[in-house]
Formats: sequence, C-alpha cells, structure tokens
Amino acid sequence: MINANKKQHILGFIMLSMTAIFWGAGFVLNDQLLTSSFQNTPNLLNAVRFVVSAIALLAIFAKRLKFNKHSLLYGLAGGAMLFVGFTLQLIGLKYTTPSHNGFFTAAYIVFVPFIAWIIYKKRPVWTMFAGVTVAIAGLLILNLFGQNDQIEETTLGDILTLVGSLMFAMQIAWSDFALKKQKIDHINLTFWQVFFAAVLFALYTLIFESKNYKSMQFDVSYDLWRLAIVSLCGTAFAYFSQSYAQNKLNPTETAIILACESPIGAVISIAAGIELFYWNTLVGGLLVIASVILMEIVPVIINKKKEKQANKAVDEISAENKEDNDSD
Repeated sequence: MINANKKQHILGFIMLSMTAIFWGAGFVLNDQLLTSSFQNTPNLLNAVRFVVSAIALLAIFAKRLKFNKHSLLYGLAGGAMLFVGFTLQLIGLKYTTPSHNGFFTAAYIVFVPFIAWIIYKKRPVWTMFAGVTVAIAGLLILNLFGQNDQIEETTLGDILTLVGSLMFAMQIAWSDFALKKQKIDHINLTFWQVFFAAVLFALYTLIFESKNYKSMQFDVSYDLWRLAIVSLCGTAFAYFSQSYAQNKLNPTETAIILACESPIGAVISIAAGIELFYWNTLVGGLLVIASVILMEIVPVIINKKKEKQANKAVDEISAENKEDNDSD
C-alpha cells in the first residue's frame, strides 16, 4: 500500500510534469504570438496571460482567498520576481540568440539548490548535485550545440537572461519558504503571485508599450486559442501546480522537473516543423530525463535497499536473541 504522503508526492510530480509539458509547448506558442500580434508589445502578451490567469483563479477559488498581510507580502514578493524574470528574459532575447536564451533561462536549476541551502542551512544530498550536473550538461548540449545560430556578440543578452533566471530560481525558493512558514496556503500563494505579476505587467505595458497598440493586428482564429493555452494551462494551472507540488517536493526537485520544459519544447518545435532535428536534441533531452531519474528514482532505490538491509539486520539480531534464549 502507498501511504498518503507518497501519493501526494507522486501527484505533485505528475502535476509538475504536466506544467513542464505546457511550458514546453509555450515556447512554440509564445514565439508564434510574439511574431504575429504581439511583435511590438511583448509585455502586453505577459500582461494578458497573467490577467486572464488571475481572473480564472479568482473564479475558481474566490471563497478560499484571504486578504491579509501574509497574502500581500508573499504574493507581492513572488509576483515581483516573476515580473522581473519574464521581463529580463524578453529583453535578453533581443541581444542574444534563442538557443542562448533558452539555456540561460533554464539555468535556474543551478541556482535553486544553493539558494535553498542558504535558506535552510541544509546541504543537499549527493543525488541532488548529480542531478543538477547532468541536467546542466543536457541543457548545454540541447541549446548550445548542433544549431546553426549566426555567431554574434551575445554577452549583454546572456547576462540579462541569466539575471532573469536567478529571479525564477528565487521565486521557486521563495514559494517553498512561504509554504513551509505555514502563513499562507498554496491556493492563496498562487493567486496573489499571479495577481501582483499581472498588475506589474499591466502597468509596464501601459507606460512603455501603449504607443504600439494601434499597430497591433489581432487575428482571433490564430491568436485566441494560443492565448487561452498559455494563460490557462501555462500560467494559471502551472503556478497552481508549482505551489501545490512544493508542499510535497523540495525546491531542487521542483526546479529540475520544470527544466524538462526545454527538451519538451524542442520536441514540440521539431514536430511542428519550426526547427530541424539535430543530434543534440536527442542527447540533451535524454540527459535531462536522466537527471530527473537521478533525483526521483535513484533515492527511492537507495532508501529501499537501506530499509531492506536494516530489516535484515533486525531479523538477524532477533534470531540470535532467540538462539540465546533457547540455549539458556
């Protein structure tokens, strides 16, 4: 029988895996939206997706939402990190190549375990370090090799993207910290982070992008369903899943599972005919999957082996005690 905690751990793993799939698809859908209606208003796209997500979460969880200082504190901080992360990612893309942007965005898997180490003063186990190392190798191969990117100066874009990645890592660690403090539940944390991110994106696009609104040509049949997926699945469901799963998984596990968005996005992009298949897609993707196995499956095998050895030792001691009693 699987106990309740294990079932919740598995459910959290499944929900995060679904989030990685939606985010992987989001690479393609967002790219299509940014090259069509939102070409000159990239943060308007973020504003729309977060506003729609906030409305959807409000409609579903209105009776469970709380307006207090903890909701405002944890929600505003997390929402601000999401806003800065997404904004720097978009600006960075202007000064670097898409492959570099993808790799340095996914670098949050490097930051998360060390941020968690600082917060909780607890050194990660060796499988965590091994998983992070393998995932970095996979993402490096997936995004920086085998492509035909034009060689250009990308330092500024890479740095901006990397800082944005640090914001994503801090948001993951912050969410874990907020939930473990038990001052806010995962539903309120999800809603208020999304809500404050929506407010910040709306203010940004109104101040800096409103002059480009008139040039937009919104194609309902092309754009609407893409917006629905990136908003409802890639934002509302995704951040609800993240906050729920972080009650059951540690921050490093969360980061590495979410990092699967990179190979998933590559596969979807190839299937859609947007990119060609390269050797690095297969090798890099397999390494990222291997990192998840190191994080999720290897520890289970090790623990079961230790448990079996411990039970065997107890049985041997019991047998020896029985023999001593019989001899007496």
